Amino acid sequence: MRYILLLPMIIALLLPAAVLAEELEIVNRPVNTSGMTGLLATTSPFTLPPKILEIGVMVLSENSLAPNYTATEYPMTISMGLSHSSEIALKCSFHYVNVDPDQITRGMGDTDLAYKWNIRPQTEFSSIPGVALILAGVFPTGDKTAGMNSVSHWGGRVGISLGSELIWEDHIIGIFADGQIAAQDLSDDQIRDSYTLVNAGVLFPISKYRNLQMIIEYSQRKGKDIMTIDGADFSAVTYGLRLVNERFNLTFGTQFLHKSQEGLADSNRMVGILSIKL
Repeated sequence: MRYILLLPMIIALLLPAAVLAEELEIVNRPVNTSGMTGLLATTSPFTLPPKILEIGVMVLSENSLAPNYTATEYPMTISMGLSHSSEIALKCSFHYVNVDPDQITRGMGDTDLAYKWNIRPQTEFSSIPGVALILAGVFPTGDKTAGMNSVSHWGGRVGISLGSELIWEDHIIGIFADGQIAAQDLSDDQIRDSYTLVNAGVLFPISKYRNLQMIIEYSQRKGKDIMTIDGADFSAVTYGLRLVNERFNLTFGTQFLHKSQEGLADSNRMVGILSIKL
C-alpha cells in the first residue's frame, strides 16, 4: 500500500519542465494536528506569513476492539509566522480514555513547542521541492497519575520536511513528506526511548475555486519501545477533505491504523481540524 501511495508523488516530481510551480493558488495553507503548516499529519516546508496568528482546535478519536477502548484527544494549537521562512507552534491537549467496561480516565497531556525553518523555498517555475528543518520540544505537563503523559522528564524531535506545489495543465497538486527522529527521557535508563516518524501526503483541489481539497496520506512510527498515551508503533493511511478560504480551515478525515505490537488490533481514528487565521 505504501508504494501505491508514493507512486503518484514520484511521477509528479519526475514530470517534464511543462510542470510549473507558482505562488499559489492553493487558497490557504492551514496547520495540521501538530500546529505546523501541512495536511492532517504531514508537515509541509511552507510557513505561515509573517505576524499571522492561527488558532486551531482539533479532535482525534480512536476506536479499538482489542483491547476494547475509545481514546479521544482534544488538542489546541497556537501558531505564528515569525518571518517569510519560519514559524512557531504551541500545542497542548486534553485526553479522554474509556476502557471497557466503563473505566474512564481523563486529564491534560504534555505540551509541544515546535519551530520550522524553510531553508530552501520552492522557487517560481521550478519543480524542485522546498526544504524545511523541524525542531520540537515536549514538556511534561501531562497528568502522570491518570497516565496522560507521553514523556516523564523531557522529549524532543528533529527532522526535515520536503514539498512541492505544482501546476500541471489546469490542475494543481501539493506533494509533501517529512521524516523526524524523536527521543525522550534519555537521561533515565529505565524509560529512555527513541523512534522515527515518517509522513507523506498528496493534496489536490477538487472544486472550481480550489477551496475544496482532497488529502491522502501515509504515516509510520517505528522503534517505539515505551508504551504511553501516544500508543505503540503503527502504520496508517488517511483520507481527508479540506474546506478553506483565506482565513478559515475545516479539515476532517479517517485514519486506518495497522499496529505492529502483538496483542493490539488494528483500529480506526477520526480526525477533525478547525482553524482560523487572525
